[in-house]
This record gives sequence, C-alpha cells and structure tokens, in this order.
Amino acid sequence: MNKRYQNLISQYIKAKDNSKPHLMAKVFTEQATLKMNVQTDNISFPAEVQSVDNITRTLVQDFNNSYNNIYTLCITDSVDQHQHHLSCRWLVCMTEKLSGSLRLGFGDYHWSFEERPTGLISQLTITIDDMQILPDDITSEILSWFGTLSYPWVLSSELKTTLPDIELLYKTLQPLFQEDTRPD
Repeated sequence: MNKRYQNLISQYIKAKDNSKPHLMAKVFTEQATLKMNVQTDNISFPAEVQSVDNITRTLVQDFNNSYNNIYTLCITDSVDQHQHHLSCRWLVCMTEKLSGSLRLGFGDYHWSFEERPTGLISQLTITIDDMQILPDDITSEILSWFGTLSYPWVLSSELKTTLPDIELLYKTLQPLFQEDTRPD
C-alpha cells in the first residue's frame, strides 16, 4: 500500500473521529467530491458533496454533532490499490449523542488521489452496507473492544480473534467477513 495514501486516509479518520476539522484541508483537494451510497435506513447522508469545506462540514462537524465515541477502522488486508485509486473495507462503532445508542456499521471506501500537484484526495466514495443499532447492555463491552484494536488500520484476523463473545455481534459482522467470524 502506498504510504502517502495510507497517511492521508489515517489523517482523514483522525479528523472525522476526533472532530478536528482543521486537518481536512491537508487531506482533500479544494474541489474534492464526496459520494455516499447508503444501503441502510439507520443513518443518512447527502448523496454528493462538493469541496473540502462542505466535506468537512458533513463528515466532521455535522457527524460529530450527532455522534461520539467514534472508532473507524480500515481493514488492511482488504486494500486494493491501482495507480491513483485505493479501496478498502471499513468498520465503525459510535454512540449517538442524543439517545446514547450504540451504532455499528461497515462498508467500503473508494479513494481517488490527485497525481499532481498536491497528491491529495480528489474523490471519496463511501458505501455504507449496514448500520445496526445495538442494545444498550453491550455498549461498554463493544466500545472497550474497539479501544483495544489497532487504529485506524487493522487486520481482519485481529478483528476475528479478539471479537467479544456476543452472538449479536457475530451475526452483525458476518457479512463483513463473508465467512464465519467466530474465533477458533
């Protein structure tokens, strides 16, 4: 994986998860495009957003107004890179500020990087395959688990071997791995 691309993506996740909007101008080109493909009713985003300022408002400011305890993980062994494009699977956990409810979701990132002059991200397409609202009684255990994982890049084997013994979690994450996610 291109280290520059990995660092830019890591900076984006740091900005998004930790409400640091000032970092976004060093990640996205001024005229960058965000496209959202949302496959669930449990979260909503605009279908398309233009410019780094609007992307920052959508993915950092508005997002952090609604959610906290955000952990976004890119699954390292799912990375597919071709020239100036990189895609990978992602997994996110967060709590809704108003209700305190735990949300767990996953999908795909598709990144395009400007070759010259900046090398920054020119387009990001986020597909949200699923976003589940989980019961309050497992919130602490799930957030604690996310807090122990490599961040923001994690191997799927680390997810599988450290997965808490919660049946609902196995069922929720099953499509992410497309195989049995129970540790041996």
